[in-house]
Amino acid sequence: MINKPNALELNGTRRDLGVVLLHSFTGSSRDMKLLGPALNAQGFTVFAPVLRGHHDRSFAGPLLGGNPDDWWEDVQAAVSRVHRECAHVAVFGLSLGGVLAMRAIADLPEVAGGGVMAAPILDGSPIFADTVAGYFDYVARYTQQEIDRNALQPAIRQQNKAIRHFAHGVARKMDGITKPVFIAQGGADQVIDPQTAQRTANALSEAQVDYHFYPHAQHILTVDPVHEQLEKDITSFLQTIASGL
Repeated sequence: MINKPNALELNGTRRDLGVVLLHSFTGSSRDMKLLGPALNAQGFTVFAPVLRGHHDRSFAGPLLGGNPDDWWEDVQAAVSRVHRECAHVAVFGLSLGGVLAMRAIADLPEVAGGGVMAAPILDGSPIFADTVAGYFDYVARYTQQEIDRNALQPAIRQQNKAIRHFAHGVARKMDGITKPVFIAQGGADQVIDPQTAQRTANALSEAQVDYHFYPHAQHILTVDPVHEQLEKDITSFLQTIASGL
């Protein structure tokens, strides 16, 4: 049996800046189980929502339970939630969450900055279907059930197409971003091309970019052995944002 994930909500003592953390496509708020508490320990209010379709850890959950437009609505709601408690908000996202975070940085005035971790904004994942297959294996292992995976292939292709369309729209906004942006990438990432992070940094021509490359880290940076250094780097970045508010 798979325990369904809940949003991570940690109240902090600071009121100048709060944090929203966005998970990956086949992940959940559990992606942020280490990063969230680490930032909260520095006084930041932290909210990590579970995007639509990801509460239901079923075969079809992320494929049929939501789409990029739904998830963007979820992000706006999460930012509004934190903004009610804090004057400004920083948004960070992992993988798919990074695509959503970059749009929040570009579009939402209450967002003072934020960052992306292993985010396929400019380049998609060449193994998207394999990633979904791995998620199916996870569900099968914990539910002792199976499905006709071939029947879901059209949904996989459609969801990948929808995510790429959303990401292309975000990419077009990047040269207009002037807020601080944190970029983190692992050199051993096998889900996306590690070099896409540098291309993302280059596309942020007007932004102050804080770029971090962890040579031996894999895709899910927030729970990789590098996570402690990542937490320190993001905390330092947040302190820089806060000092400029």
